[in-house]
Amino acid sequence: SSEVGLNATDISLFFFVVLVGTIPGSKFASELSKRTNPNTSWQLSMICLFITLVIGAFTLGDAPHKYLSLIWGLFVGLMLGWFYPTENLFFSCVLPKGQEAEIAGFRVYCSMILAWLPPLVFSILVESGVDAKWGMTFMGSFILVAASLLKFGSGTWEEILQESQRSEFAEHHEHHEHESIAEPPL
Repeated sequence: SSEVGLNATDISLFFFVVLVGTIPGSKFASELSKRTNPNTSWQLSMICLFITLVIGAFTLGDAPHKYLSLIWGLFVGLMLGWFYPTENLFFSCVLPKGQEAEIAGFRVYCSMILAWLPPLVFSILVESGVDAKWGMTFMGSFILVAASLLKFGSGTWEEILQESQRSEFAEHHEHHEHESIAEPPL
């Protein structure tokens, strides 16, 4: 807050704007996941979230008006509203049949193991005298690494579904994709 000059009320308003931004973000996530697939949509959401974080990190500290952070907050909300539902959709589609509970628990466990690392790296960098914008960029780069691992560490969406024995989702997705393309634009 000292970087952007926000007081407690401004920060509360910022978080409210982020929360409101998640609503259209989740609708966008649904539409994009239908038109592409959850794998592609999730990768794109991570890349866009990284870009949004970097733009905010490099522009908000020098912003002439502190309420520009609310515009950035809206975009952060849009990206988070896209990211989290798509993440859940992706994992619900790739869990092998009959192993949903154990792998879902393993996913939660693994996501908590490294959740502390980006904020710790940010704190170490800022306490060492590195500008907060570089700390924020480095912290956001963890998302970019995840998107790269998803892109280059997995097969095609059809291969993923076949391995998880959820090929019927691919058939339903293709059928729904053809329906949505045939609909006239609004």
